[in-house]
Amino acid sequence: MRGLFSLRGMLVVGEEILRLWAAILRGMGSPAVKVIRELSVGRWGLTRARAVARQAEGSRSAVRALVTALFGAKVEERKRAADVARRITEVSAEPLRSFADELMGLLGEIAVEESRTRWHLGLVVARVAHTPEQRRRAGRLMELLAQDESNVVRCSAVEGFALLACDEPELRDVAEEVVMQALQEGSEAERCRAREGRRRLDAAPKNM
Repeated sequence: MRGLFSLRGMLVVGEEILRLWAAILRGMGSPAVKVIRELSVGRWGLTRARAVARQAEGSRSAVRALVTALFGAKVEERKRAADVARRITEVSAEPLRSFADELMGLLGEIAVEESRTRWHLGLVVARVAHTPEQRRRAGRLMELLAQDESNVVRCSAVEGFALLACDEPELRDVAEEVVMQALQEGSEAERCRAREGRRRLDAAPKNM
């Protein structure tokens, strides 16, 4: 199952992805079916994203379906799936931690035009990284996102970098530089994220 989420198959619905979706629809469980339906129909918004997250977070099949959608061919469904993943990790990163490496690979390859998807996914990656190696890899991604043309993507980088550096001492110096730059030169939204990031860094132990 995990092999489906590789860079080789990214953003392309191949035969394996189609077989997976067919299996889900045949009976992987009602939570997975509900997630697929929610991502593909109707209007989208914060309330709905949170509701779908609550449906998915307690079901392994639903979480797998969500990650599959992130690697699917439809831009709107990828954006919605990233939004739901973000809302899951706001409560707990645990349901998506086993996919940390795949999600980091996706974030590094997804098209720059999909700024909303990259915004959501940046925060997801920062939250699900749970080993020193993963946090350092995620930190390199945050450095790239911090230079993005999109304001929302830069906001994700500032917030995500501070989260990572609180648990990974090697990232602290660079995270502080990113936060300081956002405070001095960023948009109002970036400065807001940077102020919160500064508070997190100040409260975190400096030598872990």
